Amino acid sequence: MTSRREFLRRAGAGAAGFTLAELLGPAAALAGDGGGDFPAHPRWRFVFVSHNTLDPLLVATQFGAQDAASLVKCTIQWTGSPSGSLKETLDALHSAIAKKADGIAVSMLDRATFEPQVDLAAKAGIPLVAFNVDSGSSRRRITYVGENPRSSGVSVGAEIARLVPKGSVVLFAPDKAPKWLERRLQGVFAGLAGSSKSPAATVVRLSGDVKKQQVMVEDAYKHQRKAGGLFAVDGTGTLACGNAIKHLGLRGKVKGGGYDLLPDDLSLVADGTLEFVVDQQSYVQGFAPVLQLFLARISEGTVLPWDTETSVMLRRADVGPFLATKSRFEGSSSRHEYPLRRG
Repeated sequence: MTSRREFLRRAGAGAAGFTLAELLGPAAALAGDGGGDFPAHPRWRFVFVSHNTLDPLLVATQFGAQDAASLVKCTIQWTGSPSGSLKETLDALHSAIAKKADGIAVSMLDRATFEPQVDLAAKAGIPLVAFNVDSGSSRRRITYVGENPRSSGVSVGAEIARLVPKGSVVLFAPDKAPKWLERRLQGVFAGLAGSSKSPAATVVRLSGDVKKQQVMVEDAYKHQRKAGGLFAVDGTGTLACGNAIKHLGLRGKVKGGGYDLLPDDLSLVADGTLEFVVDQQSYVQGFAPVLQLFLARISEGTVLPWDTETSVMLRRADVGPFLATKSRFEGSSSRHEYPLRRG
């Protein structure tokens, strides 16, 4: 079995151009051998260009892509930037187009900057979808598989208003947040404004690792002790909020929630420290693009890729299965098995 840490180490090499099957090893390469009733077709190569190839949340995305590819007898390449660099992501996209990928899924960090490359892909007849990150509108329609940041933010804002219908809350967002996180934050305010009863909200910017951010969350609460909730719009901030609530003994007194907790961190939701977390269903963000690119190819363009919203809000009653199992669907195991392994 490949551990998450070992997988990420290999994925670092994947940014240099290895296929996902090569990264996962022989056992994984043989996994998922179904083919359905599709006619014989070329073994199309689909390239995923990620803005953060080493993000632990995207381990499940890579498993999803590999599993879908095995179903339709295609291959996957995982590449991009290991550190969120727009330039590196753009360069990897250019390389995928130049090497004539049969289909591309790309983290669309900035549509205006990526537009020339998107045009090149279209001229080359390469189907392209955005996944995991989409920075917004452009003159060319680009299908997106992932969380709609504003819509999910609106849902979070409405949930905050339900949990804390009066008083005040503190919202935490990264310092120099990328566009999609700002859209989440804007959505939260829209959700609060659309509720008949809602608290006043103050935004505090965070930076550094989880421990540093936890200190900043605790300091913010000490300056606003009447706040009824601490909520974040990214994974690191959400974990910092949960740890702060637990450390300050505020569970049951101050509400908390946010985004993107890894399976090991979901215990903060399970024990009531956090009220909810928004899960982007990372596995689906790999699985769905492959099927869409495959259908675009085998239908010769008569089936067009379609937008797919993947985010769901998980509350205490929902997280049990995530904590009870280890699976490819959450990136916590590389094994193919059913029933899923417990513990």
